[in-house]
Amino acid sequence: MPDTKITTKTNLETAFAELREANPLFDLENRTLLNGVEYKVFKSAPKTMRDLLEAIPLLHGDFPVLLDQGQQLTYAETIAKAKNLANYLTEQGIKPGDRVGICMQNCSEWIIAHLAISGHGATSVPLNSWWHKEELTYGVEHSEIKIIFVDEKRYEFIKDLPVEKIITGSNQIDDCVNFSTTIEGNIDTWPEQNANDEDVNVILYTSGSTGMPKGVMLTHLSVINALFGFYTFGELRGIIHQEELLDMENASILLNVPLFHVTGLITQFLLSMLAKRNIILMRKWDATEALELIAQHKVTNLSGVPAQSWDLLNHPDVDNYDLSSLTDIAAGGAARPEEQVVSLNKKFNIPQSFAWGMTETTAIGTLLRGNDYLHRPNSAGLCVPDLTDIRIVDDDWNFLDSGQIGEMVFKSPTNTIGYLKNPEETEKTFKDGWLKTGDLGYLDEDGYIFIVDRKKALIIRGGENISCLEVENALDKFKGIVESCVCGIYDEKFGEVVGAYIYTEDQLDIESIKEFLSTYLANYKVPEIFKFTNKPLPRIASEKLDRVGIKKTLSE
Repeated sequence: MPDTKITTKTNLETAFAELREANPLFDLENRTLLNGVEYKVFKSAPKTMRDLLEAIPLLHGDFPVLLDQGQQLTYAETIAKAKNLANYLTEQGIKPGDRVGICMQNCSEWIIAHLAISGHGATSVPLNSWWHKEELTYGVEHSEIKIIFVDEKRYEFIKDLPVEKIITGSNQIDDCVNFSTTIEGNIDTWPEQNANDEDVNVILYTSGSTGMPKGVMLTHLSVINALFGFYTFGELRGIIHQEELLDMENASILLNVPLFHVTGLITQFLLSMLAKRNIILMRKWDATEALELIAQHKVTNLSGVPAQSWDLLNHPDVDNYDLSSLTDIAAGGAARPEEQVVSLNKKFNIPQSFAWGMTETTAIGTLLRGNDYLHRPNSAGLCVPDLTDIRIVDDDWNFLDSGQIGEMVFKSPTNTIGYLKNPEETEKTFKDGWLKTGDLGYLDEDGYIFIVDRKKALIIRGGENISCLEVENALDKFKGIVESCVCGIYDEKFGEVVGAYIYTEDQLDIESIKEFLSTYLANYKVPEIFKFTNKPLPRIASEKLDRVGIKKTLSE
């Protein structure tokens, strides 16, 4: 019998109370953190990433954890390599709190390096593998990296920088240490010194779609509470909907977004270790390869940005692959158009999930799944109760009532402690523990959040505010439009007008599109500038749309 229950904020809170009574591991306690604000944190959670890595085999024993280009590693094998590497870092003079960089495409070495740095107590600094020389120079110098793990391609961009380099691959390049030599040995313990829970575990750089990238500092406590928060959501779904989301036999996930992105690092990589999932690693996104891996390895969990599941849905050979192992199709990073939610459900009849989160929140934020998603396809879901809280404020920081649109603010122990070397931006972003998200939205009576648009992405046409997301959702309903991106384009009369960049494989008539849109949008919201492409829309490294580049294209 299909599950028809609808999750609400109230029954989620009730389920969490029931869960804490049954399992003390999920107890919360009040904790005043570095910024002087009191939060609720998981009382019995491991304190540092090293503690977490040591606790996982106590929960699950040994299990297959990482498959990279046909090479399968178990959890024990992976941690053994990480321990050898952590001790190598100590031999090189690295101390807890020192910063160690990673700049590689997705690979097993990336994962081992991050585990080694985290277990050592140093701070991991994943750098965007799409960056080139100027950007990487900025990242290395800004973060004051002492050692960097790098592959041969990225080495060419940083070879002249005065930082010790550990290089992957089979070739000996210059005087670099080869990664393979750093993981040799039989050291079965971590280095003696370790970090504290409020020390910075990882610095993730924002995508840099506007201005210079900011270094987001996430502590061990932030990362671990985010992982336990995601795990809690799975448990609560089990109580309310009798779903089995965690600790499934032979569970696996397709890791299909860059590991330097918070989604790849937290929700696909680290959460999978806690949830006993085998990570099927993709070095870069390719829809055909993804279908092959899902079918061959019986992948159970698929996540990523909405465009990736859309790629699979529209793949010409999708019906030739056995995708019956999938139990969940998840997305985040950008809203799924309502039509895509409906189409995915019709095609695959597999529960879909959606999550909203930010680098600054350690990925966790709001979550939505299954019938709840179909019931509210334009929502971003509910918070994990007690651990996190989300509100809507006006420009004067007054909390707004349900149904009123304002800026979303988020309070959680998972929030960043600030931006590296950027106290001005940190001060602008936080107030009393609340993080300004930059997203405009509203809450409904059941506690569901609806994101209207990015605050900075609003188009103001002659004094009228226009949501890019609203226009994109309407465009995406038009037959033949695969994907759209809407931007405000300078106009001498109105200040801005609406421009639309459209990916289509058909010859579309602009007047027909305008007529169609007029049934959904007020006239002033209908795009006045159209440009078409028969190729997927350009994206930045996080797989979000390259809105800056698209705006330039529309302005030409």
